[in-house]
Amino acid sequence: MIDLRNYKDYIRELVAEQDKKDKNWRWSVKSIGKSLVRIRWGYLDYLEEKENCFLLSMDEAAGDWLWAKRPDGELIECYLVVEGKPNPQLGAEQTIKSGLRDAVWEIAYTAHNYY
Repeated sequence: MIDLRNYKDYIRELVAEQDKKDKNWRWSVKSIGKSLVRIRWGYLDYLEEKENCFLLSMDEAAGDWLWAKRPDGELIECYLVVEGKPNPQLGAEQTIKSGLRDAVWEIAYTAHNYY
């Protein structure tokens, strides 16, 4: 299974890019664990939401699936990813880095269009 802690610097860069693009609300990484990343968006703090972080998670049971989820746990998008070179024969068409990039973009897109 892919350990998201190995990509902590890259994840922080991606979230920092979203922070620079959002003129109204701050984006930050709250925590990075082996299979779960919590991404905080300032607007959810403003709304005093109980769950105030978007989630990136690796599903250990399902293989190397990267899940992007809303704070309430609702699925935004999922990606079959691999470390190293993509292998379409396995159905893994993205590297973990491209999957993370796409997932963070989807989270930001959802944040701005859902809330």
